[in-house]
Amino acid sequence: MDKEKLIMRVLAATPGELEKVGAVFNGEAETQATLPDRRLLSIQQAAEALGVSRTTVWRLVKSGRLPTVELRPGGSKRVPSQAVTDFATKGATA
Repeated sequence: MDKEKLIMRVLAATPGELEKVGAVFNGEAETQATLPDRRLLSIQQAAEALGVSRTTVWRLVKSGRLPTVELRPGGSKRVPSQAVTDFATKGATA
């Protein structure tokens, strides 16, 4: 979006939208980094992110050290990305 269109959108913004714009300029707006990560990773993707084998991820899941989400009853399992991040930052003692 070019500057002219952006200015026109700001001029036509609702009070709620203007409040959000003001928060961005004041550095108060939520950024992508502060929002929770809600992605779901396959076992293979979790293994790649942790730098381990798929078997190791399955062991972590089975021992309860890495949670999973079942997509449907009897369906494939996914590992929440935030759980992988937490496990990686807290280390093997988590």
